[in-house]
Amino acid sequence: MLALVVDLAGKAMVYPLREDVLEVRAGSLPENAICLPFKGVSRRHFVLCRSGKGWILRDLGSTNGVLLNGERVQEAPIREGDRIQAGAALLRVRAAPRDASHLSLPQTPPLTPDGYCTDEVGNLRIQEEASLFAFPRLVFPEGMVVGRSPAMFEVYQKLDALARAEVNVLLEGETGTGKELLARTLHLSSSRAMGPFVAVNCPAVPSELAEAEFFGIGDRVATGVAKRKGFLAQADGGTLFLDEVGAFPAALQAKVLRVIEEKTVIPVGESAAERLDFRLIAATNLDPRELIRRGQLREDLFHRLAGVEILVPPLRKRKEDLLPCLMAMLQRFSREEGKPLEWISKHLLARLAGYEYPGNVRELANLARSMVALAHPGEMLDVHLLPEKMARAADERGASSEARLEEGPIRLREELDGLARRLVTRALELSPDNMAAAARRLGLTPFGLRKMMKRLGSTSGNPPGVDGG
Repeated sequence: MLALVVDLAGKAMVYPLREDVLEVRAGSLPENAICLPFKGVSRRHFVLCRSGKGWILRDLGSTNGVLLNGERVQEAPIREGDRIQAGAALLRVRAAPRDASHLSLPQTPPLTPDGYCTDEVGNLRIQEEASLFAFPRLVFPEGMVVGRSPAMFEVYQKLDALARAEVNVLLEGETGTGKELLARTLHLSSSRAMGPFVAVNCPAVPSELAEAEFFGIGDRVATGVAKRKGFLAQADGGTLFLDEVGAFPAALQAKVLRVIEEKTVIPVGESAAERLDFRLIAATNLDPRELIRRGQLREDLFHRLAGVEILVPPLRKRKEDLLPCLMAMLQRFSREEGKPLEWISKHLLARLAGYEYPGNVRELANLARSMVALAHPGEMLDVHLLPEKMARAADERGASSEARLEEGPIRLREELDGLARRLVTRALELSPDNMAAAARRLGLTPFGLRKMMKRLGSTSGNPPGVDGG
């Protein structure tokens, strides 16, 4: 069996070409079996079609074309050892690993443009999805779920490139996006992995004790005070992680800047400097430039912290990661609780897909834990296990129309047509070159979609760039 390997510093995502699969599509959109979020890759770039015992590579009308072993092709057979170039993405054809026969390409329940499952009937088995890709330089902390969305793929690319570097890193992202787990990933993937990982929650450090906590304190500086190392010295030989650096005491910022520059520290009450060797990773849930403007963060300290800036996307902007994260969490928490749970309803998944998750992955974890705690052993997880705030948020989708209904009569047909028009428009935006795909998103046939578009007055035929294939 063959497999495609997307290069990331030598190795990366492994996609097995299973014998029971007839075609595999690739492009920059997440709906493709092989998602390539690289510069120059078209939304639907190429397809691999099974032909007898082999595979045929076919260009799908991509903007930049497909190169096979350096030559542009429209259609050609592939074999082990070939190189496929799509934009900036390089894929190598290799023999699949021996343990890849059970793997399948990522499958996600179909979502409407608003994020709801198109098929809310039935249920899914609760099981962790097999990871189809590997970042050879990255070692992930135990329990971390590796996302597969293009947004997170870009984050992992940067981490992979920085794994063996010594440059300071600033992780920016909303609360609960998993910045500390990414910092631990960098630590575990570095040459400092055997050294300490010292995580400091800056807002939790009392201002009156901050200097001693960070720099340490000498012996007998005060009555009853024993000599102890500060956070900086504790991280010697390893990694220092400063979480929510925007709350770092302003009075200490100049001193910490000097420590970062000189890699020496003088404990409180002592005169001799100690040499230190640590890598610094910081995180903030606020825009650091806004912190500078407010005077909460020194600009020179920011430039020292932000050798490389990595923006961690919120969960609402990477809904492709919702299902694999949820499944892994449910599996883990049900094991911890000793409570067997096998099924989750698609109706519940539809509600979960439509929620915005202001608390991000941390909120999803709390939700999964609460559902496991409330469920009876063997029970199928369903919407009755949702917290009230989530059920209320989902119900608010139709609240504006309901509120107007209380104020006076509304035109139901116009309300429904308006909703239908927005859904049709969004479906066509998501599938601009394929009327059939847009129709499938809406649960219609291409003929039915054209008929609806004509009734809604959207257009009397295909919109520009849309065909019936």
